[in-house]
Amino acid sequence: MNTRLHNIFLAVILLSSATSVASADDAPVLRRIHPTLEIYEGEAADICDPLTTQVRITVNGSLGGGMLTLELYNDPKHFLSKKGRIRRVRVPSVIGTQTVCINESVTGSYAVAGYHDIDGNRKLKKKWNKAPREPFALSNNPYIKELHFPKFSESAFELIHGGTNITIELIDLKKQKRERKAARKKR
Repeated sequence: MNTRLHNIFLAVILLSSATSVASADDAPVLRRIHPTLEIYEGEAADICDPLTTQVRITVNGSLGGGMLTLELYNDPKHFLSKKGRIRRVRVPSVIGTQTVCINESVTGSYAVAGYHDIDGNRKLKKKWNKAPREPFALSNNPYIKELHFPKFSESAFELIHGGTNITIELIDLKKQKRERKAARKKR
């Protein structure tokens, strides 16, 4: 290798290693806020306050264990996609009913999607057809078919100054299917 080519090669290596070191130092450090679950600082729920413009979500049907993940959307075109999500909150799941609050200063139409991440792996388990395998819910509790998810308009609510209270019911599609089948047999 000639000297000039060798020097260019070394310069490229030095430049790329300097860049990777700088970017590693600049990366934000995520601080874990729960001792056993992977819940980080930016994912914490806000303090519930009746005087704050926030969505106060009462979640029914949690089995306890793992974590509860709630996502806030305001874009009808990107409902239930990463692109449309404006906030994600994770909290430890408790048995029964729990209330989780999400501050949002802008009033308007919003929708909430939530799921009980039973194993705490930070992912919603899905079937081959993308239907959830873990208990989940949408605001307004629309009827959910396995092969068809409700639209934003079916789950939308208005966030007003001073906040809005909503209640969502976690459902398990597999359990719901068994119950419908049992009800048909009784007829």
